[in-house]
Amino acid sequence: MTIHHRKREWADIMFKGAVMQHPVQQDGNSCGVMVTMMAKAVMEAFPKLPNMEFGTTTEEMAQERTALALEILEASVFDAENNCSMCSRREPPSPEPSITGWIRCDSCNRWFHALCVEMDTTQYSRSNRTHLLCAEAFLSLVSCGWSTHHFKLL
Repeated sequence: MTIHHRKREWADIMFKGAVMQHPVQQDGNSCGVMVTMMAKAVMEAFPKLPNMEFGTTTEEMAQERTALALEILEASVFDAENNCSMCSRREPPSPEPSITGWIRCDSCNRWFHALCVEMDTTQYSRSNRTHLLCAEAFLSLVSCGWSTHHFKLL
């Protein structure tokens, strides 16, 4: 078997169509997980057709979604303890002196520069008396039907 890498090597390859048997999505929100799992199976079996057998129940998709997220996070170079979740830097992205304080989302525990969430000195000084949520955590609570009136959006 020849492994083809360069454009010229692919020029004379004749591709032929085929039908791949695959599991069917059972819900309205797991398409990304399904596509990722199917793409992985295709790449691992290439050039043969893959044998795609995996569960598609809501619970199985949730488990796979978590596994994919952990795999991506473990491969990431982002340091959540020392970098801003908005700009990904240790120091705020501003050439002039600014607030270098850090704000933490009370739901997901991610950290943000006060400057990155457009917080002024007064808001920053009051932040320790307020429950703060980043936009992602806020939307997550709203979509689950939780009340957000005790929280302030970062």
